[in-house]
Amino acid sequence: MKTAKRIISAILCVTLCLSLLLFGVGCGREKAALLDYNEPETFDQFETTSVAENSRYSLIWNAQEKRVILYDKVKQCEWSYVPFESMDATYGDDGYEKSNHPSLESPIQVKYYYNSNNVDKDIYAAAGSINSGNFTLNKIENGLEMVCYFTKYAFTIPIQFVLVDDGIEISVDPKRIEEGDEYSVSSIVMAPLFCSVSNANAGKDDHYMFVPSGSGALIYPTYTNGLGIINSEPVYGEDANIEKEEQVTVTESIKVPVYGAVNDDRAVCAVIKDGAESAYINTMIGQDLTGYSYVTSEFYIKGYQEAVQSLFTNSVVKTNLYADKFTADDIRVGFYPLYDDEASYVGMANKYRDCLKADGKLSTERSKDSLLNLKLVGGITTKDFLFGIPKSAMLTATTLEQAKEIISDVKEKTQLSEINANLIGFGSSGNDIGVIAGDYKINSAFGKTKDMKSLTKYCAENGVNLFMNFDMIRFSTSGGGVGTTFGKADSANGSYTSKHYYEVNFRVNGDKTYYLASRTKLAGVAENIKDSAKDCNLKGVSLDTLTSIVYSDYSDEAYYAGANTVEQFGTIINNFSNDGYLVAGSDANAFLAGLCDHVYDVPVRSSRYRIYTVDVPFYEIVFKGYVSMSTTSLNLATDANEILLKSIESGTGLTYTLIGEYDTNLVSSNQNVFYGSVYWDEVIGKGVRDDIVKTVAEYKEYFELVNGASISDHEIVADGVNKTTFDNGIGVYVNYSDYDFATEDGTVAAGGYLIIR
Repeated sequence: MKTAKRIISAILCVTLCLSLLLFGVGCGREKAALLDYNEPETFDQFETTSVAENSRYSLIWNAQEKRVILYDKVKQCEWSYVPFESMDATYGDDGYEKSNHPSLESPIQVKYYYNSNNVDKDIYAAAGSINSGNFTLNKIENGLEMVCYFTKYAFTIPIQFVLVDDGIEISVDPKRIEEGDEYSVSSIVMAPLFCSVSNANAGKDDHYMFVPSGSGALIYPTYTNGLGIINSEPVYGEDANIEKEEQVTVTESIKVPVYGAVNDDRAVCAVIKDGAESAYINTMIGQDLTGYSYVTSEFYIKGYQEAVQSLFTNSVVKTNLYADKFTADDIRVGFYPLYDDEASYVGMANKYRDCLKADGKLSTERSKDSLLNLKLVGGITTKDFLFGIPKSAMLTATTLEQAKEIISDVKEKTQLSEINANLIGFGSSGNDIGVIAGDYKINSAFGKTKDMKSLTKYCAENGVNLFMNFDMIRFSTSGGGVGTTFGKADSANGSYTSKHYYEVNFRVNGDKTYYLASRTKLAGVAENIKDSAKDCNLKGVSLDTLTSIVYSDYSDEAYYAGANTVEQFGTIINNFSNDGYLVAGSDANAFLAGLCDHVYDVPVRSSRYRIYTVDVPFYEIVFKGYVSMSTTSLNLATDANEILLKSIESGTGLTYTLIGEYDTNLVSSNQNVFYGSVYWDEVIGKGVRDDIVKTVAEYKEYFELVNGASISDHEIVADGVNKTTFDNGIGVYVNYSDYDFATEDGTVAAGGYLIIR
């Protein structure tokens, strides 16, 4: 009976579609007259219909191809999750139409697992539902809902397509997914090939994909051995509450939920609007099976923990143990066409900046950077011995009095009207992880309350924005309203997550452990920080872990799979701002960067996986001119000149990390990275002071030219040579190579830069 119905449906479909206007295929092709817009009360999947429209676009259901199409009425071209080169029917030597791979026809790819053994599989919507007609369509406001029935696996997934002013949004509400007894859904890949480049365009500079790794990177398609090269990175970094069996080398993480593809003078920019906390950015390069390279987003709608199962004596297999409930967050991705000069990674940055402004996560007002930004480190954990037994001890690296002296001396010698200064590790446990937020107090080893008030008074009177850092996420000892028994975040398997200090020098997990605070405790921790800051007349707080981390907490359903992180963390920072505090972040995720008064340690490179062709300053293009930013500390960098050139390329501020006094115990400390951070040692006549004064003097003229300006254009001129143009007309070339480079504006010295006025 079901087979007969399908045959009849197929005949009706063909008959109806032949009688209707058939749309042209491939973006850029001229179209015949568009169907008159007629919003139906009910929706028939066998009828090609315009579902919604605005002044620029129409949202079309193409019944013949069983796909949703975004039609640009101005450019007279189509956009879809089907690559536009694949919209045309192709025919084999036998004259029959060739079938596309299911990934080329699917609005979603579904990852699922067997409930009996947690083994992961995947299925495309085209193969599992749409091609066989196992779906229904519902008219919704400004769009269309497709309910896909994966009958073989007994799960049902509703997909919504909504027309917006500048494109299309595709979304899935995990709470509406229905599952059977045998299979469960673990993740969803949204519009797998919406952002794709044909492998036939390999070698062309104007065909590439953008990925948001670190500062940002471009990927050019290439031919491979046929299987392609796959890469996957979590948005906002790995969920800190996922326990890993192995620790990987630390790399730059994704900070902005944006990706896209450029095809000559047309591009599509994808912005994850909801659910980014549980998302990964996946790339596939050079796959012969589809003929495309692509970048897409995958959402883990159920949280998980890694587990190892022993099969035999010397054999183990890794698997994921999934939570029993879906995330509370919807997953939603906006796809926005870009044309001509905007069809580039710069155009994508502009589009994302507009999205942040529209969502209230970035001010529309311009902001200036601070040329010089200091980090002053209070306490450093070192190794000591008691009766020959090793133990940890805390070295007082900088007192509050020394901090005041350093800031005052810097002000005098650089003659800067404004600087930022951040007190790191001045709480009860110094720079180590101890009681939450350093127990909201100054360790007496660094000074007393009167010393702090003296410092805050000097800063307020002398153009210094003073921040004190509070780690309100990590703790190892009970206190401050967060305990090791009931104050910890739960993992997906219901246990408390215990994290290990990662020993970077040895690339292993250390013996010391810490925990993540229950997300139900964060609002209270924030209020305690305010009380502490008020007691010291402190007007600025630094929340570096809050701005750079995402994590799940399975003690509360609202926080499954990282859900509600954007809202919760954003509310915390806004509350600080509304109460009159300046807020500094570090390595800040995009949804918080625009809410901060200053962001330290902005990413200057990608994670540099082998598929990434070239790094671009996407993060800086988005925020320059709207958020005060500075790069990583010059004096801690392996190549200080490279970091300086990165600052010049983006026009952002400089950072130095400083301590007040030298101690040989720093060499054996857990934080020996600060060994070269002493501001000035009179005994040995050495320190960072002279380098600060020299670099500021050299950088100051250029910085003043671009301070407050945004980036209007960025070009990759040659290998290792980039050009930035600011919206006030100032341009700059930077040369990272070992060779002088001649441009039409003059020669750029190796390892140097050239300003264009």
